[in-house]
Amino acid sequence: MPSSAESITRAGTTPTAARPLMADAMRWGDLLFLSGRAAVDPATFQVRSDDFETQARIVLDDVAAVLEAGGSAMEHILRVECYLADGGHFAAWNRIFAERFPSSPPARTTLVSAFAVEGMLIEVQVTAGVPS
Repeated sequence: MPSSAESITRAGTTPTAARPLMADAMRWGDLLFLSGRAAVDPATFQVRSDDFETQARIVLDDVAAVLEAGGSAMEHILRVECYLADGGHFAAWNRIFAERFPSSPPARTTLVSAFAVEGMLIEVQVTAGVPS
């Protein structure tokens, strides 16, 4: 059992005034716990697009980048928690999710939620394994 957790920060995502107390991920042994990822510019805290599908793809690309920084990859994701601003986006989310996980998809929960950042349509939180 590891004695402490290791903070993972992807290059270019150091804490800012908008995000002062958040690591991109925490590694504990062979597990990687990602903070919620959103299509928000980390420097300005502005939403990068007003289109749901664009936001979803940006989020999953960001998840992949943080996983790589932590020594993992999309194929090692164990669990995905997705928060949608509008339940009407559920079908689009399912389609995009199926593109990224065409076989052996991870465990998943999808909820409808309000967000603190105006214009945010999706947030994704991931737990992944880190191969030896």
